[in-house]
Amino acid sequence: MATTIKVLSLNMWGVPFASKKIKQRSEHLIEHLLASDYQIVGLQEVFTSWHAKMIQDGVKSIFGHSHWFRSGSLGSPGLVVLSRYPIIEIAFHPFALNGYPQRVAHGDWWAGKGVGLCRIDHPLSTIDFYLTHIHANYTHTGYDMYTGHRVSQMYCMAKYMARSSTSDAVIAVGDFNCVEDEVATEIFLEASGLTDSYRELHPDKINDPGYTNDTPECSWRADTSMATLCSNGTCKRIDYVFYNRSKLSCTDCQVVMGKIPGQTFSYSDHMGVSTTFVLQPENERPAMRPAKLSKSTAKSALEHIERSVKATKADTTQKLIIWTVLTLLWCGVIVVAVLDLIPSVVVAVLASILSACATAVFWYLVIFSRTESSKFSEALQEMQVLARFAE
Repeated sequence: MATTIKVLSLNMWGVPFASKKIKQRSEHLIEHLLASDYQIVGLQEVFTSWHAKMIQDGVKSIFGHSHWFRSGSLGSPGLVVLSRYPIIEIAFHPFALNGYPQRVAHGDWWAGKGVGLCRIDHPLSTIDFYLTHIHANYTHTGYDMYTGHRVSQMYCMAKYMARSSTSDAVIAVGDFNCVEDEVATEIFLEASGLTDSYRELHPDKINDPGYTNDTPECSWRADTSMATLCSNGTCKRIDYVFYNRSKLSCTDCQVVMGKIPGQTFSYSDHMGVSTTFVLQPENERPAMRPAKLSKSTAKSALEHIERSVKATKADTTQKLIIWTVLTLLWCGVIVVAVLDLIPSVVVAVLASILSACATAVFWYLVIFSRTESSKFSEALQEMQVLARFAE
């Protein structure tokens, strides 16, 4: 006999030192979840251990099973799964391409992003629940330097799901940081064979866009009208609940979690996505196989990866020039010291600064640039194969 499963995905905006009212918003989230009928919840941007523990402990009476994924150099990828049913298996697959360590303010590389899997033991069927937070877009006008990263990450996630899933009941949620007509979203849907639950039930993109980020319902974007936000392209739908229709059918999907009742602020700077499924028992519906990529999607993905490869090579060349200049300056300081043209204290300070900078750039070139170049080359080869055999 079929039963319903209600799922929530929400980016909690828990960036240390940057997000506002983390504790207060989390307390209201806990109250909301305790009074809700959700069975599985996927949270993103819960980067710190105290934040994860607060939420897990707060909802433990209802969501008796939970997991906070850890993998980042600092903190974690920020992924939390809360479940009313036992979590019988946990896995995490890090993305090969994950941004740049020198861009500390962006934070994606330091978070160690990837895709988490919680295998949930539901009475009717095992559910493979995947959760992710794809690399953010920090350039909202012109070309985004991280487009290639998102294309690679979305395809990496689709591949990992195909290899790791043992159930026909598959749900994938998260902040994908990709609008629905972006090539990264298209490649994920085609490679995974999953369905976008919101767009399935709300096919009218014009009158029912389903925006989840930078919307007027969010207090952190206050005093901005929907007309203004939409006209300048700020409103986005980047949070999704995807699923496999083999054993699941979607009966309801809504954008939720705006302003907190009785408060002047919202739960987060993102809206949540709530989806209700009907789960069929074993063997009631035939398994669905992942679709192959279309030629247009494969070609577009290949172009973005090729552009990222060129950008990586240009960055390496730039850093090599900087290292060469620093090294020559250091040599010049040594020559000046030998000729005793300036005080030895000044020489020591200049030599130390130049040496430290040159060493940092050198290790960046040796370790990160080479690794990044190799990973992009691998991603390029994958896309070339996909484009060759696309339908």
